[in-house]
Amino acid sequence: MKKLSIIIPFKGLTEKELTPALSSLNGQIGIDFSTLDLHLINDGGPGIDISKFDILSNLNVTYHELALNVGPGMARQYGIDHSDGEYILFIDSDDELHYTGALLDFYNVLKESGDHQLIIGRYIQQQKNSDGDFRYFVHDESDTKAVYAKMYKRSYLESLGLSFHPKLRLFEDNYFVGLACECASDIYYLKSVVYSWLYNPDSLVRSTANFFSRQTAIVPQAMRYYFEFLQPRFPEKINLEDYVVNMYLRSTRLEPADTVEFWQSHISLMTEFKNKLNSDVKKLQVKVNQACQSDPFWQGTDASGFAAFYRKSVMPL
Repeated sequence: MKKLSIIIPFKGLTEKELTPALSSLNGQIGIDFSTLDLHLINDGGPGIDISKFDILSNLNVTYHELALNVGPGMARQYGIDHSDGEYILFIDSDDELHYTGALLDFYNVLKESGDHQLIIGRYIQQQKNSDGDFRYFVHDESDTKAVYAKMYKRSYLESLGLSFHPKLRLFEDNYFVGLACECASDIYYLKSVVYSWLYNPDSLVRSTANFFSRQTAIVPQAMRYYFEFLQPRFPEKINLEDYVVNMYLRSTRLEPADTVEFWQSHISLMTEFKNKLNSDVKKLQVKVNQACQSDPFWQGTDASGFAAFYRKSVMPL
């Protein structure tokens, strides 16, 4: 068994386009490359010539070619199921490790403090402004949404029974990462910036029309899967109040692409977990007001419609 399996899903990329991500791995220093392997998962795209990566002599590359496109979540799951590293790390095909000591930082955590269920590092985001200039933002190690900049212990995932959900093509990383973080009792928070989320105009997030509005429409279904996973394991972690607040903010700022689908899924979730709703509307309104005033993402969102949203949410209960 290897110490680390690195999984990179991709679709429709050439060998040249994959090279930056692989080169950032090949150039890592201070680690024994015999302790890790790399799994490239071609998610239903055109085949590539894996021999072109022979020049990256530090890497032990295993190439998997899926006949059908299954989406990034299930492609990652295929990589999990067809590797055996003690730890698992994901890299998106259009991103890179941030610097040559990134993997060493992870390895040093294991060397100095032993095993952990999850090790979470920081990552930097490259963003392009309307004027064409790039800006960079560092996301801290408290992130519980991005699948990258994290090492997951395989035995921990197996003990939970956690895998990527087969019905989620959007929100799949939030589901997997959120549950991995929420259920963990041993997380090591790494201060280093270990990963670069690079700007790519052709990525799923940026190239898909109304991506975030589409995501809003399916969030209730994704959260229903999330709560259903928690119910038999950690029912006390199901927080319906925060869900209602978040769904109001999200649906107000990012109107669902399909409002009928949104309300059907939302009310279905509220009905299934109605016993978890303990706060009254006034207390929840305070949370909404605070988010609209102080949370950078929701700042400026109109809070006045929450009471009506809440009434519509609980009316069938």
